Amino acid sequence: MISDIEKFLFQEKTCLSLLFIYDKEVTYISEVAENIDSTFAHTNKIIKRLEEIGFISSVFEGRTRFLQLTPKGWHYSKNLTEAYRVVFSDENFAFPEGYIPTRKPDPEPEILTVSGEKPNNVFVAGGTERKKEKKVYVGPLTLEDRIEIFNDKIREIYEEQTESEADSKTLLRKLGPYDRELKMIGKEIESLENPDPKLVKSYRVAVMKYSFYLGKEYEI
Repeated sequence: MISDIEKFLFQEKTCLSLLFIYDKEVTYISEVAENIDSTFAHTNKIIKRLEEIGFISSVFEGRTRFLQLTPKGWHYSKNLTEAYRVVFSDENFAFPEGYIPTRKPDPEPEILTVSGEKPNNVFVAGGTERKKEKKVYVGPLTLEDRIEIFNDKIREIYEEQTESEADSKTLLRKLGPYDRELKMIGKEIESLENPDPKLVKSYRVAVMKYSFYLGKEYEI
């Protein structure tokens, strides 16, 4: 499962920002924004996130804020530059001697919480954040599992579209397909003779979240 940081680092504007700063060595936000064809506000968000994960450092000289890569960011950007070189190279590539592609074994069938990793930041209505560990689902999903997966997916879409400054139509188009899953969950809960009150509450919370992300009241 790809983490939020990995998704961020593989985004087009993030890659372009790092490549430009690597080439320029010392620069400033407006120059980065101009060269990656982005707004100042969106570029500022990218730079702020890169600083948070230790890829960029900044220093003020007078009123000007200069940016440069940290050693960690420099090594990552160097490898990224090499990856771009491979993409546009006419060289005939070959596997290393003795390398044979083999399928990695599938994980054991169990439900587990991934330990030893930093928990993800999860968006909550109101702009605050809470911490949540990754969870891997294997086997038949319960209604509780499906609600949790639904919540995580629409939150992920909302964050990605907000970060990329997508308009409301694009956001609705991305979130729209999940309407069917939410209605199916609701119908299955209604078909239960004595549904668990906690399950019903979780479903209603999911409906509220979906309404919030859509920017309008969702009709069940």
